[in-house]
Amino acid sequence: MPQMNSAGPNLTYITFIARKAVIFGSVGLVTLIVGRVVITTAVAWWKTMNPPPPPPPTVGFGILPALTFPEQDAEDKPLSYKLETPNGTTPYFSDRAKVFLVQHAAPNLLADENAKKQAATYGYVFEPDKLPGNIYRWSKTTPIQSTFEYNILSGHMRLTTDYLSRPELLTNPDLPTGFDAVKKVKDFLKKGSLLGADMATASGEISYLKALGDDLETAVSPSDADFIQVDLNRTPIDSQYRMYTPNGFEGIVTAILTGSLPDQDMIVYLKSGYHVIDYSIVHTYPLRSSADAWKLLKAGEGYIADPGDDENVVIRDIQLGYFDTNETQDYLQPVYVFYNPEDGFLGYVPALDPQFTQSEQ
Repeated sequence: MPQMNSAGPNLTYITFIARKAVIFGSVGLVTLIVGRVVITTAVAWWKTMNPPPPPPPTVGFGILPALTFPEQDAEDKPLSYKLETPNGTTPYFSDRAKVFLVQHAAPNLLADENAKKQAATYGYVFEPDKLPGNIYRWSKTTPIQSTFEYNILSGHMRLTTDYLSRPELLTNPDLPTGFDAVKKVKDFLKKGSLLGADMATASGEISYLKALGDDLETAVSPSDADFIQVDLNRTPIDSQYRMYTPNGFEGIVTAILTGSLPDQDMIVYLKSGYHVIDYSIVHTYPLRSSADAWKLLKAGEGYIADPGDDENVVIRDIQLGYFDTNETQDYLQPVYVFYNPEDGFLGYVPALDPQFTQSEQ
């Protein structure tokens, strides 16, 4: 080590000290950088492994009315249930789900006039019959006998014809493709401003039907079909939770089309129970577990949308979905869906924690 003389530090000593300072400073800087990276990485890992609990569900609508399913007799329900899912248990979905506000139309002084304009859009121009329940009914005879019913308050509609008593509709029908059939139905609804934005992009579900006297049955193949049925539901919530109606996979809009009539006359039956949902007004609510829902189903407390072909039901699949109905309900709420694709069984159990619904407190 260089020595200082009596006159003070010389140049060699100063250079030595400066070099040492640079070395120790560099080491210290590297240590700080590496330490910061290590600490940041460790903190990030700890947060990943120990995430903070999410905020509690908002429950902003307060206590909700319980879902109201159509009434069913106990004898119409299966005798027994057995769970045979891929892992042998009920799945875990989440501790919460979204609930949305359903909009209801207020009485309108122009409702009568608007209903008549709506009917005229579809070629019904005569004065309607006024039925109980805010329903107007129009009739016409061409190209086939048909009636158009429209609820002036809810906007629900029903188009019926005598298509099953028209043998000429069964003569080599040129049925549209599934894609074209869905488009025909959407165009029909859009013409009367009845196509909701949450159905406009829905793919729709197709089934082929065979006429059997005054009834319909599933056709064995598209080439054997006399008619094609289109079921439209809203697009799934968060692109994964689909809608289910009281009739299972039947849409909130369902239509039957023939290939023997042109344009909008191709639709020989259509029923719409659509109502507007305000997706901007949403709150989260706690869910009961799927295991608890399974116990309720076995106890006979679920709703059976389709009993399937066997009184002793085997459940192959459990999903979380939403119950959509043309009946009055103030909120769109989730349900657990129990399904067997082999025999067609389909059942629902309300998914919300019962302490947040009125009738289950």
